[in-house]
Amino acid sequence: MDSFHMEKRNNQGKVILFATSSPRRKEMLRQFGLDFGFVDPIGDERNKHENEPPIQYVQSLAIQKARSVFGKVPKDSIVLAADTVVVFGDRVIGKPVNRIEALETLKNLSDTHHHVITAICVYDVANDVYLEEAVTTKVYMRDYGDSEIKSYVETGDPMDKAGSYAIQSDSFHPVEAIEGCYFSVVGLPICTLLRILTQLKLKTIIDVEKHKKDFSKCTECLMMAPLNRFQIITEL
Repeated sequence: MDSFHMEKRNNQGKVILFATSSPRRKEMLRQFGLDFGFVDPIGDERNKHENEPPIQYVQSLAIQKARSVFGKVPKDSIVLAADTVVVFGDRVIGKPVNRIEALETLKNLSDTHHHVITAICVYDVANDVYLEEAVTTKVYMRDYGDSEIKSYVETGDPMDKAGSYAIQSDSFHPVEAIEGCYFSVVGLPICTLLRILTQLKLKTIIDVEKHKKDFSKCTECLMMAPLNRFQIITEL
């Protein structure tokens, strides 16, 4: 059996595949009716080089994912990939290696702010056209306690997430406010993805009215009229 599944062709006959093993990104794409196929990236993410800018680093991770699957996808494919990192002070924080690291990361982030950077790359294999973009969102964390952190880490939810948390967590609710793109913090800035697909002349339709509540969580959303620059997540 092929290593990719759910192969989909758009109305231009292109095979559109997202190089991801993230259930979160797959769920987001399905939520917005973006009917892509999926293929698992090959290989491990590399470590950040010393003095490498965070944006450059996360962009390289997205590129690495896309390139890793070129040998096992059809030649008329559009391959997409994304990666997310948390930048706290001068540190770049990825996924925790264990629960102890998750506990420490969440304790450090409590009652502070940081930046989340998500990079997207899209590669038109047949035409050798490559586009990339990175989205940065400022995130303010609430002042949560040690017992909350411990309970959340015990659920296992932080273990596959940059910064050891999910902004969309139904139980923990770690984020107090954001400035920027909500979906970039989740792991995939939908507006930016659509803009890149448009540049590649791929027709994509999203029912903005249906997802108005989702897009209203962003403070700088391209899909809606400008909202307040600073929006409290817990008030939505």
